[in-house]
Amino acid sequence: MEKNNLKNKRSCGYLNQQIQSGEFVSFMLFVGQKGTGKYKAVEDFAAAVLCESGNGEPCLMCASCKLVASGNHPDFLKLGGEGAIKIAEIRALQKSLYLKPYQASHKVAIIEDAHLMTDESANAMLKVLEEPPENSIIILTSPDKKLLPETIVSRSQIVSFGTGGVLQKTENSEEIYTDVMNILDKKPVYEKMITIQKYSKEKTLSVEFLNILEGILREVVLGKGNLSGYSEKKIISILELAQKSRDYLKNNLSSKFVLENLVLNVG
Repeated sequence: MEKNNLKNKRSCGYLNQQIQSGEFVSFMLFVGQKGTGKYKAVEDFAAAVLCESGNGEPCLMCASCKLVASGNHPDFLKLGGEGAIKIAEIRALQKSLYLKPYQASHKVAIIEDAHLMTDESANAMLKVLEEPPENSIIILTSPDKKLLPETIVSRSQIVSFGTGGVLQKTENSEEIYTDVMNILDKKPVYEKMITIQKYSKEKTLSVEFLNILEGILREVVLGKGNLSGYSEKKIISILELAQKSRDYLKNNLSSKFVLENLVLNVG
């Protein structure tokens, strides 16, 4: 575990304030694309909360820090990051959260890629939020809050990593950016279908693709970019379709179906 760097991250100022005051928000939703540092910030924040030094950042030396580093801290609970999140996993988490902390003053639970919760899982999670366990901090992560039910989003404190839809090029997004431009190019549909296949294998990849697509289209609409061969009406139509595609993914439609439908409509 590296030295905590929350103080050096502008986007983490809100988290640092909680650490310094010792007054924590019980439920937060971290949103942002991969490569924006949101998950590293979650881990740094959790380590600081659980550290025995109480100086606002993990000391790396106390028993709690060593347990966090080894992945064995009893008050640090992790879920998700490996595909669909099932209701049994949420119920097991709920049971753990309602028990008193074993070692630290709080329990910290992280649900990575929370948008991959099934409908049943999301409903079970909502019950936890309606009756939040004492001395617990629950953090969900997702590329976009639109992928989660509004009932969950409305109960959360949003911590955003990104620029609210303005296109960001990160190390992980360069390839996606190139592929999106190929989809928007006037190439044969069958070539575009081949390109889109790599993003239909996982929901998270599909979401990243849509993030970049929407960013490009928004910049064109705002006059900050150029997309030859498309009228403004067509660009807005594709942007609306991309947003609908998010809803389709949220409702657990096949990523392959959603992205292929998008490509066919782009033409």
